[in-house]
Amino acid sequence: MDVEDVDRNGWASFRVEPLPVSRAYTLLAQEPSARVDMALWAHKARTFFGVTLEIEQPKAYPNGETPAADAAVMLVQRKGHRAASRVHVVTVPVEEAPEARLCAEAGAAAIGGAGMDVLVQRGLRVWQVSSEVAEGDDPDAPLALAAILASILLAPIVPPGGGTIFGVKGARERLGLA
Repeated sequence: MDVEDVDRNGWASFRVEPLPVSRAYTLLAQEPSARVDMALWAHKARTFFGVTLEIEQPKAYPNGETPAADAAVMLVQRKGHRAASRVHVVTVPVEEAPEARLCAEAGAAAIGGAGMDVLVQRGLRVWQVSSEVAEGDDPDAPLALAAILASILLAPIVPPGGGTIFGVKGARERLGLA
């Protein structure tokens, strides 16, 4: 996604499609809005994760409107890395991402529900963080971004390929092992 791929509000000017669940951290959020509150996101990233987070193309929401689906490039800078890593994010209504819901349901079933099944059923919006770093030296930047989004959106995370589901704590544990 480049500057020419967005409209005057910074919204994707192309049809946003969900990413394949095999190549993304998938989150199911209860909040139906596609709004990126960059000030909040950056604050949470810095305060609770020690991460500097920026958006490549700022977004505006005139009259409180948001797009039905959107995409963004996030710049994720974790300690110990020379530069920020570019990570792609997409968001679509859950109805447009049936594979994401099925994968999340299977992940919740694999851990015996544990309350994640309820969160999955309440999901109205899918947020996906590409597991591939577009640019940068931090292969775990996508997982860090997924953890940040999970903490903000109160959404469970399905890792690339599925098989399980976890929350912020599980993401932090995985980052600690990396």
